[in-house]
Parts: sequence; C-alpha cells; structure tokens
Amino acid sequence: MHTLTERFTAALHHLDAESDPQPMVDLTGESATLVKLNSDHEAQGPDGARRFWEDYRDVFGELETTFTSSTVGEKTAALEWESRGTLRSGRPFTYRGVTVIEGDGSDDGLLTGVRTYYDSAAFLQETAGTA
Repeated sequence: MHTLTERFTAALHHLDAESDPQPMVDLTGESATLVKLNSDHEAQGPDGARRFWEDYRDVFGELETTFTSSTVGEKTAALEWESRGTLRSGRPFTYRGVTVIEGDGSDDGLLTGVRTYYDSAAFLQETAGTA
C-alpha cells in the first residue's frame, strides 16, 4: 500500500499542476468507488474517476496540495492534506481535509476506493459572495 499511496500523491500533484486527470484514471480499478464529502458526489470505475477528478480540478485556478500526514495500513491509507491557490474566480483559498484510499493490498495494484472529506467553508463563501 505504500507504493500505491506514493503513486496516488504523485498523480494528485500532476492533476494540481497540469489539470490532467489521466494519472488518476490510470490508478483506478474497474470496480472502484470514489466519494467526495457526501454521497451526492459519487463515481464508479475509471470513467467515473475521470469525471470525478475533472469536476474537482475545474473548481480551481491555481492549486497546490501539500500532504501533511499519512497513516498507511495493509489495504487502506489515510492522507491528511492542505490545499491552497485560487478558485476559478481568482479568489485565494486554503482548505484542509483527509482522503482515504483503498487498494487490494499490493503495491502495484489499483485503487478500489477513494473517500475525501474536507472543510467546505471556502466553497460556501465563494457561493455566498457571488449571489
């Protein structure tokens, strides 16, 4: 799971910098489930992963994620992070969260699950500011 965790963080840094979800898609297994904050944002498999990560990246202009802590088990890893940059509007933001990734336990395997939980206040303020 350590190598899968490293591959995931590298793919996320690539997504941040290049707005290219392909490395994330390549990491996603056929039966993987991806969930963002609540079940209203759920996707399945590589095709769902492409939409999931494109939708995620589309919210931002500049984006940089720093992983601050990780706990890696046999089939699951919890990654704490802080992201900062600008929203599409150009407004600066900083927010924190945790992403839980699951795999089959092999380092060269694919993701079987991704669940991400984050402080949504930065996005609520953005919505309130444009109303």
